[in-house]
Amino acid sequence: MFFGPWCAKLETLIECKFHSVREEGRLKILSVNNTSDLYGASRCMERLFRQFVLAGHEVHAVLPGTGPLVALLRSSGVQVHIQPGISIVDRARMRTAWGVVSFAVSTPLSVLRLAWLIGRLRIDVVHTNTVVMPTPAFAAYLMGVPHVWHVREILSEFEAFWRPFQHVVTGLSNSVIAVSQSVRQQFLPGLQHQVTVIYDGLGDEAATVNEAYRTALRERFCADALLVGVVGRIKFHRKGQEILVQAVSLLKGKYPEARFLVVGSPPPRSPDELGRLSALMEECGVRERFTLLGEIDDPASLFAALDITVVPSVHPEPFGCVVIEAMAVGTPVIGSDCGGIAEQIVDGQTGLLFKPGDAAALAIALDRMLSDADLRYRMSQQASIRMKTCFRTEDTFLATNVMFQYAMGTTSIRNTGS
Repeated sequence: MFFGPWCAKLETLIECKFHSVREEGRLKILSVNNTSDLYGASRCMERLFRQFVLAGHEVHAVLPGTGPLVALLRSSGVQVHIQPGISIVDRARMRTAWGVVSFAVSTPLSVLRLAWLIGRLRIDVVHTNTVVMPTPAFAAYLMGVPHVWHVREILSEFEAFWRPFQHVVTGLSNSVIAVSQSVRQQFLPGLQHQVTVIYDGLGDEAATVNEAYRTALRERFCADALLVGVVGRIKFHRKGQEILVQAVSLLKGKYPEARFLVVGSPPPRSPDELGRLSALMEECGVRERFTLLGEIDDPASLFAALDITVVPSVHPEPFGCVVIEAMAVGTPVIGSDCGGIAEQIVDGQTGLLFKPGDAAALAIALDRMLSDADLRYRMSQQASIRMKTCFRTEDTFLATNVMFQYAMGTTSIRNTGS
């Protein structure tokens, strides 16, 4: 009874052939994100579509609720629409039978609501900002609108889900974008030719430092302190903060002038992670070496205050923008040799790589970098150059725009994935 009127309205919209002639090259874009927070994928989305707005395109975003991303997108000229019932695949939901059933029940309505918005706004191309949202792809298909799927996840630990779902991703997309070679390689060999790698990038603002903030942070410690920071969600066995704690304990009191900063907070559903981390610091006898800073509003100035940034992820990061954020202000990075991290760091030139989850290997890398100021300086210079050369928002925008324009004129995309 409820779906009938919806379907009738959608049919009317489709019959109207709402794709009117536009100014040359100007698009109406609808991007859908699975969260309204300001972590990796959300920030990348905002940076990308700020460029589209500046280039004269009309950009709309659909989010599942209110949050800091809403204001940020609006400040960038993106028109935001809130759809609380949008259907999202998440770990917690898929672990229970009720979660699976509720997802299956909510998806059709979610598709219809989004399809109605696509028609009402006369959208030219739909962009899904994360792989965990099939709704936009189905809605775009229903409305006959090109769809571009941005894959920002590595799903190796969910093989039973990913093996069939990757066919949905490629089958319901005119273009598929992967944020790294590591993300592309998780697709079956027969599907990889449909996936194009476009690295995320940063703009000039990523290198804009508030000197007062940077100085104030450094002045919290002794004048000759070496500051080492780890930035991101606090997640045991994933983000690897515990590996840094263990590595510092293995240094056995070397570099007493070094201080280690933990920046970020636990996921809302796992607030005890912070307590676990503090307990581990006590257990390892290094609690006084660490400072917990929580969330910060000025990442560029924070990274500029650090002598070394550590990205100790245990599981492969699809990309890991923390690396290029540090490189943008010339801070060398020690990172796990896996996923997108290893695609950003040139080992021995712009930073150091170590075996994921290996505290002893991280301790060796820390020892090497903390003991050699000249090495840190050389890597700082090379890191800044590499970031400006390889990871610019302007290049991300240009490549993504090509994918959008291509999607407008084709039913599939064939490329080398490079």
